[in-house]
Amino acid sequence: MKNILNPVEYSKVALESYKMLYGNDLVSVILYGSGAGGDFDPKRSDINLLIVLSSMDVELIAKSSEIQSKYLKQRFSIPLFMDKKYITQSQDSYPIEFLNMKGCYRLLYGEDVLDSVSIESDHLRLQIERELKGKWLHLLQEYPYARKNRKHLLELAQLSLKAYAPVFRAMLNLKGVEIPHNRNELFKEIESVYKISDRPFQNILESFSGNTAFEFEKRFIAYAKAVEILIDTIENS
Repeated sequence: MKNILNPVEYSKVALESYKMLYGNDLVSVILYGSGAGGDFDPKRSDINLLIVLSSMDVELIAKSSEIQSKYLKQRFSIPLFMDKKYITQSQDSYPIEFLNMKGCYRLLYGEDVLDSVSIESDHLRLQIERELKGKWLHLLQEYPYARKNRKHLLELAQLSLKAYAPVFRAMLNLKGVEIPHNRNELFKEIESVYKISDRPFQNILESFSGNTAFEFEKRFIAYAKAVEILIDTIENS
């Protein structure tokens, strides 16, 4: 597939399809994530849309099945469907998700429903702790098998870092620090703000481009231990 050089303009083609499908039931369409101005890779990054409808009725959402099938082949992720009631009532349950959408988005159509989203620090800290622990547990469970094959270990590290990125953004927000859009800068900032020594997150990122299996495993172990330090820090904050 060709490179996506302008994700905002690219998204507007899908927008027209959703406008025609939903008419007055369409409250807003929002482009969020890297495509809205973050660390977007024209060759690989997907397009993420938040579609706000008049209600989260399962039959109303199901009307989009053909449109979704069409755009999934064109590097659109499965869209996130919500209504205004869900957004209002879920900010305490999913503060990280709302924080990350609110941190980098473009309103393509309708009402700016993210503008009024407010994140409480207590709710954010609780979800950060839960996400850190859950993802760390998964990391430890997968490691014994993955370490037998460098390719598997690389894949585990890559998936893990991708999963931790929104959590790390939330951790910087908790400290009142400006959140970088660039992933490399994000991990660098986490190490600085939370005083993690020896660059474990930056080292694991750099390892994706080379290094021997033994050296990569050493870096992976240091990475996992750094996550454990973050868990202890959040627990005691």
